[in-house]
Amino acid sequence: MRWLALDVGAKRVGVALSDSEERVVTPQMAIPFGSPQELAQRVAKLVQSWNVEAVLVGVPTTRSGQSRGEARVRQVVAVLTQLLPVPVTTWDERGTTQEAEALLAESGVPARKRREKLDALAAALLLEAFLALRRERTGGNGVGG
Repeated sequence: MRWLALDVGAKRVGVALSDSEERVVTPQMAIPFGSPQELAQRVAKLVQSWNVEAVLVGVPTTRSGQSRGEARVRQVVAVLTQLLPVPVTTWDERGTTQEAEALLAESGVPARKRREKLDALAAALLLEAFLALRRERTGGNGVGG
């Protein structure tokens, strides 16, 4: 199943895509966040052009489990659910942005260039964690949920 993951921020939304076997996840882009409706329209086009079968949206929480930006994300999820012809699932994105920042720094990406890669990489990390758990729950075949 080909998944599209979204890391929804206040200004930008990171986008990542899996292959149809749910084994390889690739950071794609960061798109500007204007409104839930505008975002949903852009995502709908991506779903169609990339033959996406399901969408995963990261829900931001702190380490203590408190919500941070959750209302914005819930709005996005509601609009996506109404507009898209594929299922929309949510997943705890806790720590993905920090992990992406650390990976970019370790890789030697200059600080000024990290911002353009950060959101898409965070979405990819989110999707990788989700798909790893799916494989674990289904005995490694990537089917089910």
